[in-house]
Amino acid sequence: MRSTQNKIVTPATLPARDGLGKVGVCTGCYDILQSGHAVFFEQCKEFCDTLIVVVGNGAAVAKLKPGRPLNPDPNRLFLVAALEAVDFALIGDEELLPGKIDCYSLCDQLTPDVYILNDDDSGLAEKRAFCEARGIKLELVSRVVPAGLIPTSTTDIAEKLRNAD
Repeated sequence: MRSTQNKIVTPATLPARDGLGKVGVCTGCYDILQSGHAVFFEQCKEFCDTLIVVVGNGAAVAKLKPGRPLNPDPNRLFLVAALEAVDFALIGDEELLPGKIDCYSLCDQLTPDVYILNDDDSGLAEKRAFCEARGIKLELVSRVVPAGLIPTSTTDIAEKLRNAD
């Protein structure tokens, strides 16, 4: 098993495509890591041999979610990389395109086999067109809460923290 630090990469240090098998990519803010994120990564891993998670950079997160991120980029990246289902993680360092796409150069460089999204993603139409233009298969997963877990969201957690004073 790879150490967490060895799972943190940049586009330049990402391993060569051959030997990675079927490659999947997913993206997100992952500001306050919570159980829904872990479930999502496990769902994503079902579609690929190698899962690469692009963690939104602070500027992109701030555009999407005013007042955030609460955690700095390196910390969010480390926590995502520490999860077992994640093979590699990197900070998305690109300008945010319509549809919240922040990994276009990475996808052009790596040509992943599959891009995985939640089926309620607000940028679904743009991401579908993005994938079709590059020959990347788009897979959708539903948000599920496994037995024994309580539904939560990062937004709810952030709100609780703000109201804790």
